[in-house]
Amino acid sequence: MAANALPAGFSSPPAPVRRRRHKPDWLVAYAFLAPAAAVFAALIAYPLADGISTAFTDRAVAQSGHWVGLANFAALFSDQIFLHAAWNSLLLTVSTVAVKLVLGLTFAVLLSQKMPMRGLIRALAFLPWAVPGMIAALSWKWIFDEQSGVLQYLVLQLGLSDHPIYWLSDPNIAMVSVAVAMIWQGLPFFTMMFLAALASIPSDLHEAAAIDGAGMVRRFFAITLPQMRGVIAVTVMLSAIWTFNSFEMVFVLTGGGPANRTHILPTLAYQYGIGESHLGLGSAVIVSVIPVFIILIVLLTGRMLRRDEA
Repeated sequence: MAANALPAGFSSPPAPVRRRRHKPDWLVAYAFLAPAAAVFAALIAYPLADGISTAFTDRAVAQSGHWVGLANFAALFSDQIFLHAAWNSLLLTVSTVAVKLVLGLTFAVLLSQKMPMRGLIRALAFLPWAVPGMIAALSWKWIFDEQSGVLQYLVLQLGLSDHPIYWLSDPNIAMVSVAVAMIWQGLPFFTMMFLAALASIPSDLHEAAAIDGAGMVRRFFAITLPQMRGVIAVTVMLSAIWTFNSFEMVFVLTGGGPANRTHILPTLAYQYGIGESHLGLGSAVIVSVIPVFIILIVLLTGRMLRRDEA
């Protein structure tokens, strides 16, 4: 028998298989993320970093400027127009988001019911969300026109007032007019989000509660609202950020007037940065509220995560 021959009934061991070396998973992940990271860096990260750095300079239009440290922020917090604009931004955001929350939830519940032509009614309800912001602002500018606006015509013809109402020129009602236009524009977003949340709630929960004798109102507060809590939090957070940063509605309707009474932070930043050529001061207006947004997002998301874990 040969020296390396195997006994009868035994087979030779299989030849070793050479395994191909795969690239680490993190390299593949980075390869797929690279295009999105490049777009993010070019369109978001760089402009944000440039705006933050500009806030610490006396840069003007067509001038590079010099480092001034916190001088722009010190000037802002002693500026009554800035303080009033900050208050307007906060008041406008809180009031419009609260109204949109209540109306959006109401409309979502109504539109979730079976009714004739429900699809058409939903399409009409969502229409304001499809209108571009500038077009919506120009439309409301015509509605509020104090000479030939449709609202002025209806008020006078119906005898609701015996004299013209200066919707956008009266300091006492100009901000209310802006809030009405912003509520009209943002309400469909709340309605769409809440409709989707309502559709995801299992019908078994309502049926079981109805069998136990719970009425419609009791089921709404005991089942519907708790199930929609996460969607409500996200919707409110997004709407608050968008409303606080809104620009075109106030800019087109009032331009910050009359007498700077309707200025919000974005329009004030435009006035200081572009209108008065103080880019450093205009950037400081926006940078001053970035910490507020960071705290808001961290608190809301952290609270939501803790509730989900619980």
